[in-house]
Amino acid sequence: MKKSMLTMVAIFALTGVTFIGCSESDTTMNSDTASATSANTAVETQALYRSSSSDEDSDDSDGLRTYRVTIKNLSVGQPLAPPVIATHVKGFTMFEVGKLASRGLEAIAENGDVSLMFNRFNNSPYATDAVNVGMPLTRYGTTVGGFKDYATFEITGKKHDRLSVAAMLICTNDGFTGLNSVKLPKEGKKVYYLKGYDAGTEYNTELSADIVDGCSALGAVALAGDPNGNDNDSVDSSPHQRIRKHRGTMGNGDLDPNTHMIEKKVAKVVIELISGGDEDDDDHDNDGDDD
Repeated sequence: MKKSMLTMVAIFALTGVTFIGCSESDTTMNSDTASATSANTAVETQALYRSSSSDEDSDDSDGLRTYRVTIKNLSVGQPLAPPVIATHVKGFTMFEVGKLASRGLEAIAENGDVSLMFNRFNNSPYATDAVNVGMPLTRYGTTVGGFKDYATFEITGKKHDRLSVAAMLICTNDGFTGLNSVKLPKEGKKVYYLKGYDAGTEYNTELSADIVDGCSALGAVALAGDPNGNDNDSVDSSPHQRIRKHRGTMGNGDLDPNTHMIEKKVAKVVIELISGGDEDDDDHDNDGDDD
């Protein structure tokens, strides 16, 4: 399916907070993020960056369905970096437990940078739609400036498409949460609970110097030394390990196992079909359980 160019559906202006693509020396959760605790921080409008089908592709567009997606952070210890979400064919995945992380997933897990992953799905004929939520999700039950613990948006997909999600666990070295190729609802809604994963690309030092500064800005407590950047190179695991379930915060550095805990259910995703379904839908993928 032909994809349109990346468009900005809405633009948000943040006072003192930036979430942008970056290099290892200029992290996504940079030192400016620390001012998110300021009472003057405000979100003027919410940003959703998305790819969508071209109007010229009318034959493909006829089969599109529209879904309302809500992702809510359930963690009391871990804020989430801006998530990236996409609909795509089965087998075209953001990550797989037991396999090595891609460069795009590494950027998400280490820096909260979704640009590589978004561009991969935005430019692929195997993906239907992609959304970069563009703002972090605060810890469960909290707000920081204009940031909340949930985001709601719409995404399109085809009849047999899958949906995948990835977002950084901010108070970790290379932790993330996500969904891998789950089924879209044929009618009504589906609810999925997200686990915490370790990308296997960094040693879990849990030191402030090796963790994005957004942990102090959006977490329960400020880490000593912040703002002090995010050193990726010195803690890069060699060789990289395979993606696995996160073992949790150990307390061997500047993180606290209670304050920065990683729960069994880190987040919740609700997917609701709001238009485009039909009575002939079936659910015969025969591929076993979803994540």
